Amino acid sequence: MFKKLLPLALVFALASPIAVKAEDELYLGGDSIGIEVRYDGVVISGTYAIQTSDGLYDPKDNGIEIGDRIVAVNNQKISTMNDLYVALSAYQQPQNQIKLSVVRNHKTIQVDMITRYNQAQKNFQSGLYIKDKITGVGTLTFYDPAHKTFGALGHEIMDSDLKEIADVSQGSIYPATVTSITKAQENLAGEKHATIFYDNEIAEVSQNTPIGIYGTYDELFNENAKKLEWATQDEIHTGEAEIYTVLNGDEVKPYKIKITKLHKQKNIDRKGIEFTITDEALLKQTNGVIQGMSGSPIVQDGKIIGAITHVITSNPHKGYGVYIEWMLKQANK
Repeated sequence: MFKKLLPLALVFALASPIAVKAEDELYLGGDSIGIEVRYDGVVISGTYAIQTSDGLYDPKDNGIEIGDRIVAVNNQKISTMNDLYVALSAYQQPQNQIKLSVVRNHKTIQVDMITRYNQAQKNFQSGLYIKDKITGVGTLTFYDPAHKTFGALGHEIMDSDLKEIADVSQGSIYPATVTSITKAQENLAGEKHATIFYDNEIAEVSQNTPIGIYGTYDELFNENAKKLEWATQDEIHTGEAEIYTVLNGDEVKPYKIKITKLHKQKNIDRKGIEFTITDEALLKQTNGVIQGMSGSPIVQDGKIIGAITHVITSNPHKGYGVYIEWMLKQANK
């Protein structure tokens, strides 16, 4: 049989001043969310050797590459791991040669694969490790009521097996409640641990980009979300600010930070804001920026200015943020 891998990935022109109008206000996030993004097809994340009549056979040595995305078996469309299982189960000779349609480097090509079927055990071997989705936990940054869009995470969702941004075409976000915290240490990331409620989809993901995930929503799932203006780069300054995030359950709370450096940018980049956490309560619970905190909105002078993207691992009290204007530009493409 093929083997399933569902890795947790989670631990994603210099603007002139813009007059903030009523419709430019955003609903503040900070909520912990479960994220599930799905591939269009099934991705081969690894291979292993199986015994055939001609000796050991490993798919990667016979025309199949790690990272290939299977979209059809003998012209039968494949969308999920279950689709692939059903399709391959239909081939019940002791040894079967099957034609796969795979997407490689954005092109669909045909490759051959051998499977072995065990009649006594009613199962097969394919030599493939596969996956059809990635799941994890992050933080919602904002809802944009003018466009019914949202932004979250602040950085890309990576495919941890392929070491590249996940080529996913669709997904969902769900409510999550934080159950415990692993504290950050020097050169060792901390982490939020959360329960995800997969029976309650709150928004659809349509973009996985270097500065976050984006998509559309129908209704706010947090009726208590604040509505705030947002700031351009020119309005932001070094000094005191706050981040909004969840450390226990589903309660969004503000925590103090100090912005130490701002990088004026003409092009989109994840590291526009440098900051240090100064809030003693947050440091006591997390010892700094931890996994699952990515996407936590940054607020200064009553305006949303950006979102957390990265921790400086050598000193987890420090981190980076992306400018909110970049996230809005991406969300509303």
